[in-house]
Amino acid sequence: MKVAVRGVDLFFDVDGVKVSPDGPWMRNRPTVILLHTGPGADHSLYKEHIGPALTDIAQVVYLDLRGAGRSDWSSPEHWTIDTWVDDLEAFCETLEVERPVLLGTSTGGVVALVHAARYPDRVERLVLVSTVARYVHSRSIAEFDRIAGPEAGEVAARYFAAPTEAHLAEFLRVCMPHFTRKPISPDTVARMEMNTALITHWDRTGARNFDVREEAAGIRCPTLVLAGDDDPSTTISGVDELVEALPAGLVRYEHFADTGHGVFRDRPEAIELVRTFLTAPPEPA
Repeated sequence: MKVAVRGVDLFFDVDGVKVSPDGPWMRNRPTVILLHTGPGADHSLYKEHIGPALTDIAQVVYLDLRGAGRSDWSSPEHWTIDTWVDDLEAFCETLEVERPVLLGTSTGGVVALVHAARYPDRVERLVLVSTVARYVHSRSIAEFDRIAGPEAGEVAARYFAAPTEAHLAEFLRVCMPHFTRKPISPDTVARMEMNTALITHWDRTGARNFDVREEAAGIRCPTLVLAGDDDPSTTISGVDELVEALPAGLVRYEHFADTGHGVFRDRPEAIELVRTFLTAPPEPA
């Protein structure tokens, strides 16, 4: 399905019901909006693990952000965090989604966090997976070196210094297999709708200068942070930095050994943490 939002058509899919029968009542379920990794990837990875695992307790909305997947790709000047946050707010207003749970991975987590900071009355809870407050490419290069060896570190350094399509192809071939500890199947990769122009544009521009630590300090909703100790992309030191910026009383932080960027793929038990977080009673005001 697509919905017109701020001059573009955004693709979304829905799994699970919003209200379910319970004796003489209809019970409301939380709506969980899944914001994909990337930027430039799509929602399809979520359909292999966390999405289907939540449909018995929540309505799950898969959303492709502007420039990604099956949504309109728009143009490079709109491929920014501010645009994606404003698109998300307009998406919720248009579909009358009230106080969703935002679950985002990597850049999707950044979009979720900034949206929750700017619209504190509009978000019920946050789940941030493999999310950092800022990208420090030297950290990522060092992790590729440690996890995958010097060739991967050199390829990462070459790509981050000059994010071209040719360097991206080399990065995807050499470095991408080390994002997760459990291999991603060729079928999974083939199913993804990927905008490589967005990936390289982001790594030339937005990824170099964003820093959401100040906005993280303004979060007012319960927040679950999940991360892998062996993530060469959003490094564990970067996640630690984000957690330090979040209000301590609102955060639960779980990180896993021998786990990479794909927390749910490498550690399926993390899904149960999300389920418990979503069904926990709200904290007293």
